[in-house]
Amino acid sequence: MKDIIHVLPEHVANQIAAGEVIQRPASVVKELIENSIDAGATCIDVRIKDAGRTLIEVQDNGKGMSPMDARRAFDRHATSKLLTADDLFQLRTMGFRGEALASIASVAQVELMTRRSMDEVGWKIELNGGILEVNEPTLCAQGARFCVRNLFFNIPARRKFLSDNAKEFRLIREVFIQIALVYPEIEFRLVHNDDFVYQLPKANTKQRILFLFGKRAGGQLVKMLYPVEVNTQLVRVSGFVGDPASAGQRDPLQYFFVNGRYIQHKYFRSALLKAYESLIPQGSQPAYFLYFEVDPASLDVNIHPTKTEVKFEQEQAIWPILHAMVREALGKFHAVPSIDFDTADAPDIQVYTGERRVDPPKVQFDPTYNPFVQKTSSATRDWEKLMVDFHSDSEDSDVEGPSFFASESSDYDVKPTSEASLMLGLNCFQLFQRYLVLHDSDRFYLVHQRRAHISVLYHTFLSQLQRGHSLSQTLLFPLELIMDEEQRLDFNDMMPRLNALGFQFEKSGLRQWVVTAVPDSSKSIPANELVAELLAVLKESMNEPLEERDRKMAMKLAQAAAIKETQRMHDEEQNALIKAYVELGAPRILPDGQRICCLCDETVFSELF
Repeated sequence: MKDIIHVLPEHVANQIAAGEVIQRPASVVKELIENSIDAGATCIDVRIKDAGRTLIEVQDNGKGMSPMDARRAFDRHATSKLLTADDLFQLRTMGFRGEALASIASVAQVELMTRRSMDEVGWKIELNGGILEVNEPTLCAQGARFCVRNLFFNIPARRKFLSDNAKEFRLIREVFIQIALVYPEIEFRLVHNDDFVYQLPKANTKQRILFLFGKRAGGQLVKMLYPVEVNTQLVRVSGFVGDPASAGQRDPLQYFFVNGRYIQHKYFRSALLKAYESLIPQGSQPAYFLYFEVDPASLDVNIHPTKTEVKFEQEQAIWPILHAMVREALGKFHAVPSIDFDTADAPDIQVYTGERRVDPPKVQFDPTYNPFVQKTSSATRDWEKLMVDFHSDSEDSDVEGPSFFASESSDYDVKPTSEASLMLGLNCFQLFQRYLVLHDSDRFYLVHQRRAHISVLYHTFLSQLQRGHSLSQTLLFPLELIMDEEQRLDFNDMMPRLNALGFQFEKSGLRQWVVTAVPDSSKSIPANELVAELLAVLKESMNEPLEERDRKMAMKLAQAAAIKETQRMHDEEQNALIKAYVELGAPRILPDGQRICCLCDETVFSELF
């Protein structure tokens, strides 16, 4: 029999290794920038074309390489970081495996031009699919310039499964931000398709954060970050945590770094969320930028190919340190609510002087009470249960709706019925400025006015998105959109869906936009805030089907445009809302499961009296 075990050719082994190290264009950007940082660069330029498919170029002013080092850098397991296995536990540099450049060169066309400060000329290396084609001297600036062209050109199946350019560039941008936040002393530039995305000068940590995200929250981010710092034998932590008032449900600014490397750590994240537990609404996410410094020997960064998941030796001991540090910072800057007895609203407690007689408390009791005799339910209890039903997310209730209510299916498909139209003939009045009561001698309906309005607007906006156009209300004075670079790029990708809702935009200068028109039903809402919310919804659901994204956008816009929770309504407004609600089919619940309407029959009132 012939032998069946053989050694793979070098280029095939490199392509297999590239599958672990080079997953997409963002992986190449990360590896090349980290190499520039390790080379001592103080200025790093990154140029991207077609989200990295066509070109990834990283140029730095670092120490450069000799001709021999430039050639060896593309060999597998070639590294300047390690000599023995013990060196793994003392690493403070970025990459160390020695596979990155070999993997990149095996799946792309790579050009390297580099020169050291003591050399008169530099050296040029060109590889095509891992095969060396050019190895010669050249004129170039000090440092190194890597050009990676046509990524995965020799692996068509891998190239085909890359995402669209918008998503791939978002991942590149996120990698760029993660590295730029760790090294504020380095000047960074990012250019995509000849458009400057970021130009970050040298700065301190807080200035770098503001350069990247300063336009969020209306430019008030600087007032919403509190410095934190703690130094123990186990760990040193510094950075910033966000004010609880700035916490949001989408797109949170949450970054952990350890020894100059971005990481993800669910266990430490739970410590911060626990510190904010009683200060922010459920589901909201606080902002934080925290930098850990630990002994490299107590840190394992080699548990994942991307090195973003790490293992700390003393995780359980560091958890309470993080929690206490954040609580202390929030209390120090008065972010934690406290009781102030010196305010004008404090109760006036009079001191007893003996001049007044204090009457003992009077105790009331029912001498006829018999615990073995069951009485009918009290009115208070029944009415409280009726109101609780409105605020329950459960679809089960003892109070059943009429038969014409819409199905509670996930697609929320409702159609007008003849029975629903019976509601139009009922008397109507407003209760507690929150509910609309429809009644006659036989029927009594309780309608949550805000949720009914949300239901009407939701279907209006969803229909407009499906048609691709809607009515707009032109603004007398256009409103400027305040966006950082990340939001601006998302905005360019998502503008067609916003136009379908009725928003209209115009460019104001080279990089800014203004809102010139808004959906006709939402003209009373600050347009710039609403666009920011919709962008967050679209970004969060970008991997979901278009229909689901449209539903979420329609729901977000409907919630923003609907009347307030408590609002006085005139008779004409009440009748108009009920008419629109009935024409919709009088749905029983909202798409998120909240109850809109319930029927109170005679048995409910008979128990009250």
